[in-house]
Amino acid sequence: MCMGASVPDPPPPPPPPAPPPQLPDKQVQDAGAAAAAKARMASAGGTVLTGPKGLETPPQTTRKTLLGG
Repeated sequence: MCMGASVPDPPPPPPPPAPPPQLPDKQVQDAGAAAAAKARMASAGGTVLTGPKGLETPPQTTRKTLLGG
């Protein structure tokens, strides 16, 4: 047993936590909602509609041809 040994000082306390995030302004929220609505409207026509037999119309592509022919 060691006689006369002193106890080391405890480590310093951790820094205080960061403040909670603040909600964005109303103008920022409205701009984000407008951009999201515009994106939804732009992608509405891109959906491929299928029936019980799959695609109802033939694909709009050209037939394959031989190179050099």
